[in-house]
Amino acid sequence: MEAATPLPARRLVLAAGIVLALAIIPLAISWTMPFAALLQWQLGEARLTLLAGDGKTANSGPLAGATSPEAPVSLPDAWNKTHPGFGGTGRYRFTVHVEPGAVADRALYIPRLSNDGALEINGQALTEPDDPDKAAWRWNRPFYLAVPAEMLHAGDNSLVVSVTGVANSRAGLSASYFGPRALLSRAYGLRWFLQIDLLWIANLTVVVLAIPLLFSWLRDPAGSVNYGLFGAGSMLFGLRNFHGLFGSLPMPVAWWWPLVSSSLGWSLCFIFVFLLRVCDYRWRRFEAALAAFAIAGTIALFTVPTARFMALSPWIWYIPLFLTGLFCVGAFTHRTITKPTLHRVVLLVGVLGQLGPALHDILWIQGSGSFSSVLWMALSFPMMLIMTSVLLADDMARTRAALGSMNKLLEARVAAARQDIEALYESRRAREHEAIGSEERLRLMRDMHDGVGTRLSLLLSGITRGEISAEEVEDAVRGSLEELHLLIDARGPSTATLIDALANLRYRLEPRLSAVGVETRWEIGPGADNLVLSAETTLHVLRIIQECITNAVRHGHARVVTLRIERLDAAPDAQGAAAPSSVITVMDDGIGIDNASSATKGGGRGLANIRARTDALGGTFTLRSDGTGTLARLILPFSDGASGKVGDAAAPQRDTPAEARPVPG
Repeated sequence: MEAATPLPARRLVLAAGIVLALAIIPLAISWTMPFAALLQWQLGEARLTLLAGDGKTANSGPLAGATSPEAPVSLPDAWNKTHPGFGGTGRYRFTVHVEPGAVADRALYIPRLSNDGALEINGQALTEPDDPDKAAWRWNRPFYLAVPAEMLHAGDNSLVVSVTGVANSRAGLSASYFGPRALLSRAYGLRWFLQIDLLWIANLTVVVLAIPLLFSWLRDPAGSVNYGLFGAGSMLFGLRNFHGLFGSLPMPVAWWWPLVSSSLGWSLCFIFVFLLRVCDYRWRRFEAALAAFAIAGTIALFTVPTARFMALSPWIWYIPLFLTGLFCVGAFTHRTITKPTLHRVVLLVGVLGQLGPALHDILWIQGSGSFSSVLWMALSFPMMLIMTSVLLADDMARTRAALGSMNKLLEARVAAARQDIEALYESRRAREHEAIGSEERLRLMRDMHDGVGTRLSLLLSGITRGEISAEEVEDAVRGSLEELHLLIDARGPSTATLIDALANLRYRLEPRLSAVGVETRWEIGPGADNLVLSAETTLHVLRIIQECITNAVRHGHARVVTLRIERLDAAPDAQGAAAPSSVITVMDDGIGIDNASSATKGGGRGLANIRARTDALGGTFTLRSDGTGTLARLILPFSDGASGKVGDAAAPQRDTPAEARPVPG
């Protein structure tokens, strides 16, 4: 609910106008009833004979088992007041006069006949007997019957209305009318609309409008507890009021009456707590006492004897509920006057509109009201519920508007934050690009210094001292160029995969090897064409491969050298994990290491360098050699088997931020 804010005077005037309109509505509906025209056709007096017990309903009281003599009685006749404790059948006998020209235009209209009844005209039955297996319960249904012309005759006719009712069940007969069919049919149609059709519409409206209130509470139990209380009370109230539409009881009277009465009390208790909480009264002890009263009262209703239920239920249930309601309405009215808000005033209008109908219905239940009256509270309650639903819609609209404003503010803040993040990212990306370029330059300078630079320094020193021949100079220069090519292949922008780097290596080596009669074969196994390595790893692998090919030609005198790259999927280990690997194999048909001449064997520095590079890659290098050739195998584990990356192969591309790449191997 909204906070307490001053209420403009024009809104108070509008609220007062709504209250006045609600007060006039019942009167306006009453004025539409053709009372004046009906009065001349009213059957005001009858001769009543009481027959205790009907074979279907239990009876108790002083008249049990007895038949009273016929006596005059005025209508309406409410048994709770005129014949307390009686249960059975009351035969109301009327003498109706029919003019000769009106025999074919006569009907009987009874606004209320409770609990059940049968009609006779001139000794002939006008209605069929009820099903003995069903307990008829027509207390809220008006009755209309067009009397067939053949059953009437000009002059005086005998009309008997037999009313059957349970003791103390508000049985009886309302004022009845015997006259023209058109007039009585109109009165009956309007009465049926008020007591049946309008009741059905009102109950259905209450149930339907209570659903969004309960849904709002379910979505937000803490923030919508007030709407949850009112929705629960309204739903229970609407469902229990359908009992006025029943033509027969769905269960025994001993259970039906307490169920209907207790459901009304529980629905009102929910609404009482709602009124207090709306005006910020959190009286926990009072709420606990109200719950205790509802529980105790419900138990008492189910334990009261059926014969005494209608007499005792007003005192132990309805009147205490009405007094409790007056207290809660008084507290709500006081808070609304002292701290008015639009929501409180609108609710007060609805609450005050219920006091008149509630008092009227309480008096009818207690037996002090007119037996022929229409019960109003079930018909007027939807007005209060509609007002509460309007308040809920207003709350939702205000909440939605506030959320829309907050969303716009948040969107603006998010957009500003996104711009700041993008600017920060671009700045960091530029710094990282610069750092990557510096790192690449440092690596290139180091590799050139350690490789090409060292070779050229040694060459220059040897030439200066005159210690090397022209052939050795040529070999040294060629080796320096090959080292430089390896650096370019490993770090060049066109080297996306290992296969790209090997293609460049093959392009340079194959013509030189073919010139000396060496055939080279390059084989790529399935899954090996997408191996991605970092520049550092690629350089290591290329140097290992070049060293193996050089050894095969120089020391093994091979005529055929085969390079094979393949991917191997290892079997799962005990934990179910499998570690695939990349295998690079260099095979030749040379004479083997052991048969190589001492002049070409060297000191074994090449193999030592290969193993050092393999260890740096975290891989495994094996060498097998005999008289038929040499097989060198390099095994590199995948760091990410699904993506085909090996070792530190996930090094960044040239424009990838630094945090997106792993540490080189």
